[in-house]
Amino acid sequence: MTKKTKLTPKQEKFAQNVAKGMKKKDAAEQAGYSGKNSARAGTILASDKNPVVKKRIHALQKQAADIAVVNLTGHLTDLKDIRDGAMRNGAWSAAVTAEVSRGKAAGLYINRSEIVVNRVESMNKEQILERMKELYYQTDGILPVGAVIEGDYEES
Repeated sequence: MTKKTKLTPKQEKFAQNVAKGMKKKDAAEQAGYSGKNSARAGTILASDKNPVVKKRIHALQKQAADIAVVNLTGHLTDLKDIRDGAMRNGAWSAAVTAEVSRGKAAGLYINRSEIVVNRVESMNKEQILERMKELYYQTDGILPVGAVIEGDYEES
């Protein structure tokens, strides 16, 4: 038995359809396989039983991924070209923005942010009451105003 290395036109069309993201059943039907057998045909075509078809699907998917991927070198070059064009046109703000974007893409800048949360545990009674009043006014009175209940409590 000879090893098959070439795809039929239907198999090639199937592989292209799958690589485009179609479901195997739909890809088989679009490629010309029988509608009532398209689900089975799609499963078999994309399985290890058809390594040539499977290999072609992976090759097409890799080719599409390689085209779609943005690599760092190209990105930095594009930003440099934008910066240079902006400088030639005297658009200094745009040039600076492009250069800062290049630096960020290259990892020269670290974006840090800090979230501060008002924790009741770290606040005294007056601070809590003041914060509740702020929230009341910020929410246009949605938060109810209540009386403060004095008392002792036990920490468990």
